[in-house]
Amino acid sequence: MFVEKRMRPFEVILLVLLSSLPFIIFLVKLTFKRIFCIVGFIFCILLHLIFEGYRWQMIPAYFLILLMSLLINREFKKTNKTSKVLVSIFSIILVSISWIIPLVFPVFKLPNPTGHFHVASQYIQLKTNLQDVFSDNEDSKRSFMVKVWYPVDEPDGETEKYLDKGNRVGFTSKYQLPESTLNYLDYVDTHTYNNKSVAKGKFPVLIFSHGLNSEAFGYYAILEEIVSHGFIVININHTYESSGSQFSDHEIKLYDKSFDLKTNDQEMQTMAWTASQAYNKAVTDSEKFEAIEDLILDYVAADISERWSDDISFVIDYLNQIDSNSFLKSHMDLSKIGAFGHSQGGSAVGLAMLNDDRIQAGVNLDGAQWGNMVNSTLQKPFMLLSSDWDKNHMDINKFSYQSLENATYKSLFIENSGHSNFMDIPLMVNLPIVNEAGSIDPLKSYSIITQLVINFFNQHFENTHLKIDNLIEEYDKMKLKK
Repeated sequence: MFVEKRMRPFEVILLVLLSSLPFIIFLVKLTFKRIFCIVGFIFCILLHLIFEGYRWQMIPAYFLILLMSLLINREFKKTNKTSKVLVSIFSIILVSISWIIPLVFPVFKLPNPTGHFHVASQYIQLKTNLQDVFSDNEDSKRSFMVKVWYPVDEPDGETEKYLDKGNRVGFTSKYQLPESTLNYLDYVDTHTYNNKSVAKGKFPVLIFSHGLNSEAFGYYAILEEIVSHGFIVININHTYESSGSQFSDHEIKLYDKSFDLKTNDQEMQTMAWTASQAYNKAVTDSEKFEAIEDLILDYVAADISERWSDDISFVIDYLNQIDSNSFLKSHMDLSKIGAFGHSQGGSAVGLAMLNDDRIQAGVNLDGAQWGNMVNSTLQKPFMLLSSDWDKNHMDINKFSYQSLENATYKSLFIENSGHSNFMDIPLMVNLPIVNEAGSIDPLKSYSIITQLVINFFNQHFENTHLKIDNLIEEYDKMKLKK
């Protein structure tokens, strides 16, 4: 499986020519050859716009093209030295910016799925009987969207665009950017087709829960790969707690900042600060546990995990009740239900495993486990796969999972990985200092994550043992956490 973060061919040619143009202007006499270079340059621009299309990341390059066009007929031999130096410095800065921006925000290429199946998706809106705590109306019921990713045999037609409008608007709203900022994602090729027939046969069902205030469907790199190996994945979008969600009537509901401020209030912040201070001063494990036990049980994140756990269980209720007209009806093996989630979603999966006997196995992808798992045992296969946290990081999971038995629980981490390596962000933003990714190549982290998840669920559903040691030998960055 290969991941490529790239610029498109004509963009590269355009920027290479652009980088050479200042030298042509300053050093080459105004002859036919010089004019010929400029004509070729303009031709390349037209090819770029026609075959690749405009994107805002290339604006500095377009501006520099205009500037150079204005300078092209000037004679610089007689220009004083100071002016030459200033123009040269300004040109170098613009050329550098012209390269950096499209490299940091590339038209990236998603990994090619390696399984036997192609991938398709459909969206479903679920109206629950759960109270909508985000509404002032006590009778209001919770509603959320799910994206069903499923295997297909031989699809035709076009693949879907990368991220729906709800996710895109949520992202730009989160960072206070113009909505048009992510229009360039239309150029990203996915491997997911729209509304195709499910492949022949029945498939295990995995429920996936995203991270808090993140793009719920921004996990193409791992989900396309998992589905291609014969799984149906129900990707929940937890309304008002993802960055954004678009409903069937096209209404978009964004992350509820006011609810966050109300629930994550001064009392909660004081609790977290006090616990972290006590934890840092503690010497023994028992002292550390005493410092954070109440935080694990009572922090606002525990309420979120419980609420999302209810969402997961409602999805299972829905799957058991769908009628024969549903495209999923005859293709789900509901005797094989698993759940996995990232960050806050990983914590929700842990509680769902405790609360719902229908979930047979679960994986937490780099989530801190909040809630009453700390006081519970879990007699089901469960796995924590973490990023490479700093040693001084408060290790909540060490205590949340302290009662789990080695026979059913495994904890691993991926060396040199960061929290965002479990989602598509390292592809969208190619700058580790900003994207919270580690130094590991994203292709390697995606490969480790997907192979572990696929093997974990397959081997559980087939009643065989998970061969952790074999996977650790295959991937030198995967480590068993002691």
